[in-house]
Amino acid sequence: MAASAVVQVDWRTVLAELWARDIVAAYRTKGDIVRFKIGEGGFINVPPKQPITPDENFTDLQSEGATLPSGGTVEFNNGSPTVEGSGTNFSVDVSIGDWIKPGPELAVSGDPYSAGEPGSEEDLWGEVQSVDSPTQITLVANYAGTTHLFAEARDGRTASEPLFTFRKTLGAGEVLFNSVNPAITEVTTNVGALEANADQLGNPPEFFELALFDENGVMVAYCTFDEATKISGVQLVTILDLVY
Repeated sequence: MAASAVVQVDWRTVLAELWARDIVAAYRTKGDIVRFKIGEGGFINVPPKQPITPDENFTDLQSEGATLPSGGTVEFNNGSPTVEGSGTNFSVDVSIGDWIKPGPELAVSGDPYSAGEPGSEEDLWGEVQSVDSPTQITLVANYAGTTHLFAEARDGRTASEPLFTFRKTLGAGEVLFNSVNPAITEVTTNVGALEANADQLGNPPEFFELALFDENGVMVAYCTFDEATKISGVQLVTILDLVY
């Protein structure tokens, strides 16, 4: 698959240290590249959908949703259509027909560039039926995801449709630091034939974006590509060369 990619701002210093062979300095501030995400965001709905130009300031996939502009935290309860907010302004930030879900846990590392604590992301979205007040909305159906209370301090994520994200740990040999040419790190991402074949609505996912992450949940590189529809029996392999 052909991809257009950028290295994220927070990782440029790390790559420069790697180029200088200062491995200790590089990994004192950042961890190893350990996983990737591939998602249904990263497009402009013209139509037809077209991949966006990668942005070096992104901290997460677009398929994880946009953070509420006014901030605040949200509370979702499994089996309830009511979403409560604290410090939110739903009246401005959310519209009927939008989709919403809780964001991930705050990063344990405290890194401001982190997308959140790895493994704590939520996948189930709820469609907004009504915006009742700046701190309450009602969903079309009872929320089917996990209960997350205010004590978890999760932000709210919104999108125009329930976008799907697939996450996977990189295996041995999939991150290759090229000793012959130390200015290149090659990362191979593989979505197997039996993986990620249905989105939240049971349709084949339409992927446009892919990103690499370190162990603290910080995005290393982000790329977009022409639509790749994932169906059973098809394997998606993308090779990213980080050149620095």
